[in-house]
Amino acid sequence: MFAEKINEPLSIRNGHLFVEDCDCVELTRRFGTPLFVVSENHLRANFRHYQSAFKKHWPEGRVRIMPAIKANPIIAVRRILTEEGGGCDVFGPGELEGALRGGVAGEDISVNGSIKNREVIRRAIDVGARVVLDSPRELELCEEEAASLGKIARVMFRIKPHMKELETESDFAPGFKICYLTQVIKYGIPTSEVLPMGPRAMELPHVEPVGIHIHMGRHSKKLEVWESWVRNCVYLTKEISDLMGGWVPQEMDFGGGFPSASDHDPDVVVKGYPGPSLDEYAQTITSALRDTMKECGLDASGILIEVEPGRGLHCDTGIHLTSVHNVKEETATLPRKWAEVDTSEVFLGVQGVSEEPYFNYVVANKMDQESTHKLDIVGLTCNAEMLVIDASLPETERGDVIALLDTGSYIEPMAANFNALPRPGTVLVSGAQADLIKRPETVDDVFARDIIPARLAG
Repeated sequence: MFAEKINEPLSIRNGHLFVEDCDCVELTRRFGTPLFVVSENHLRANFRHYQSAFKKHWPEGRVRIMPAIKANPIIAVRRILTEEGGGCDVFGPGELEGALRGGVAGEDISVNGSIKNREVIRRAIDVGARVVLDSPRELELCEEEAASLGKIARVMFRIKPHMKELETESDFAPGFKICYLTQVIKYGIPTSEVLPMGPRAMELPHVEPVGIHIHMGRHSKKLEVWESWVRNCVYLTKEISDLMGGWVPQEMDFGGGFPSASDHDPDVVVKGYPGPSLDEYAQTITSALRDTMKECGLDASGILIEVEPGRGLHCDTGIHLTSVHNVKEETATLPRKWAEVDTSEVFLGVQGVSEEPYFNYVVANKMDQESTHKLDIVGLTCNAEMLVIDASLPETERGDVIALLDTGSYIEPMAANFNALPRPGTVLVSGAQADLIKRPETVDDVFARDIIPARLAG
């Protein structure tokens, strides 16, 4: 069967869209719509690409890829990354349990995020995970809970490098400089608080400071931004080191913010401009680390480096399938035509009206037909649900299957139950095999947390 490639996991065969060796139309017949679909083999390939790129440029020590579980928290997906040797960055008790159920060893987990309570800190120490400190209070909680358990709390300082020389504006929030946003956004320990925390950590008998953690987010693809980010991280690390009597981190996590392969993420405002390759990112980050460590008189040999490729790892591994349930047309007033589909903006983490489509789209059962018609693709809820305005489609009819591309990162975990709609399920494809890895919700699931007081029960 002739296959015309769209990207690594997607192809066209006999007029149908395929994910790996699975016909998307057949997937909808078997599992229904709306439906999220993930390519296992492409996920593995993406992970190995990150691993090899950073290993190539960091011979000084080990490399650990730390996918943040928030980007795709499905346990089967996490088990794939565990098999590939990935660590896991988690936020809060739910994601920590998700990582453990996904088979991640405690020592390969970083428990991140602000306002960590005593319970999650205790659980992290108990399973051997690192606690990424976000405030002085968390350091004291680590000492108390580790002492109670008779264990040592391994901690990392999440610092806030100040790129004061950088004038670049954020892709995520244009009009704001990145050097400003990385200081005013909440995460990370304020520099005025982290400097005394270093010496304090050295005093505590049940705390072992093992590393430095930074995370910029998807602010820019420009290499000079990443170079500044790493360089200023090392400068601040040097200040902490001096106050700690020459302490050198064993582990350094440079966070995420890498663009997706398509660079079409709905939460990024400025996108589409040319960006560097993953190899260039790896070279820039490791060179900035190596050179600035040397400049500061710090020994880089043996340091484990970590990166968190959230959207860069997951985005193009997933698609979303939805069925056309109705086509209607206005000819009397303003000419307009709508394809009403069974998914929703609340399942896809988007809202409002966008002149550009939130996602690239194709008609999965008419891939060999020309797109000669204009329709709005509109979703299910009582919102405006303008998913795609003036979509170019083949002649569209009830039963057609529309595929929204690049939905593998952050989309499924953002799904909500507006209008009491049950959220979609997810299928994992590996070659010609397809398995349900997250069942679709039922209406009973939607109302499962509701409690009726006895006085209203009648």
